[in-house]
Amino acid sequence: MQALARTLMVLVFFTASSCAARGLQLQSPDKRLLAPEKEKEKLRRQTDPVDRTKTNIKISEILITLVTDAVKANDLEVVELRLDEYVDTIQEAHQTMVKTGRDAHRRPKGFKDLEISLRRQVRQLEDLGGTLAFDDREPVEKAKAQAIEIRDDLIRLLFGGINAPTRS
Repeated sequence: MQALARTLMVLVFFTASSCAARGLQLQSPDKRLLAPEKEKEKLRRQTDPVDRTKTNIKISEILITLVTDAVKANDLEVVELRLDEYVDTIQEAHQTMVKTGRDAHRRPKGFKDLEISLRRQVRQLEDLGGTLAFDDREPVEKAKAQAIEIRDDLIRLLFGGINAPTRS
């Protein structure tokens, strides 16, 4: 009888401790929250404008996923914070390529990468805006407008003014 009681006690102890350990694993921070900082550190070491732009693209994509998570959690403060970071990141990528002075039509690497990613991200922002209440869409709409403006400028640089979209 005493052996059975000990066995049950040991079983309960191991069950409880394994549940506690699993709880600690579930509370560990999301690696995606650390990813933008890791990429920003990588960005500080890079000197090539195309590599810097590609790293900024990666950061912007991570930020969009974090915005999506914040929208799902209905955390509007985080949405606005991440969208501000996103806009700063895409503006930096755009300025990095423009400051090179390269002809985007003849040497499109970097320009084209950014334009393609912005095209995809604008669609994602449109989808995100549709999931929010009308009154809560303003930060998403501002970020989308900024992404569209940069994308249109890239198209002008890549293909010339005649082929660039006109917006009213």
